[in-house]
Amino acid sequence: MRKVIASILLIVSIVFLYKGFVEFRYMISNKAKNQSLREVATSEVVNDPLDRIIDFEKLNSINKDIKAWIYVPGTKIDYPILVGESDEEYLYNDMNKEYTPLGSIFSYSGTNFTKGNTFIFGHNMASSQMFGELRKYIDKDFLKEHRYLYIYTERKAMKCDIFSIFITNENDDIFNGEYELGTVEYVSLIEELNKRNKYSEYSLEESSINYSTSQIFNLITCYGAEGTTERLVVNGIVEEEKIR
Repeated sequence: MRKVIASILLIVSIVFLYKGFVEFRYMISNKAKNQSLREVATSEVVNDPLDRIIDFEKLNSINKDIKAWIYVPGTKIDYPILVGESDEEYLYNDMNKEYTPLGSIFSYSGTNFTKGNTFIFGHNMASSQMFGELRKYIDKDFLKEHRYLYIYTERKAMKCDIFSIFITNENDDIFNGEYELGTVEYVSLIEELNKRNKYSEYSLEESSINYSTSQIFNLITCYGAEGTTERLVVNGIVEEEKIR
């Protein structure tokens, strides 16, 4: 019996080692691709990230599904945002439409980044790639020092104040709708996000932002062990923008 158990454990260990090796190869490849993309199509962040140049003409020559860019200071999050023909197209595909377990940073099919709220998804990778470092925001001290995220589109650059962080389930109703600015549904959504905030001292009550007419971006990733149904949600509201 002990020999059988030992054999099973050995097989399981080999499977996990092989899986880890395969994923490591993808991680190295993905990191190189994204670094190359940043060098070709973006400028360095010097002083004000709102002044950063993102060359969407070059990005679109690589893939027309690249519709925006996200940058989160204090993390490795500095990626294109893709919008596919289906909601799942970039769940396990990179920007070149090649398979990778890391997937891409992506939004719902049809997203144009002009609605009141926009959902942005990415895998929570142990390597900290993609949205792996969103988990840093569970630490209140990190949030205190890194209050902003940046979204870039062809039309404008947006500085977003992070006003709400919470953990929920994948079937949460908040993932079901994108609303127009200023509508009753939109205001209700923001108030619900604000109410769920893990850190009340960083809520909208402490901000001078007119939230009924300001866009929000909902960053969503898995939270917990592989296969979990829990989701970490980090919400940013536009505080300042620059038209291109």
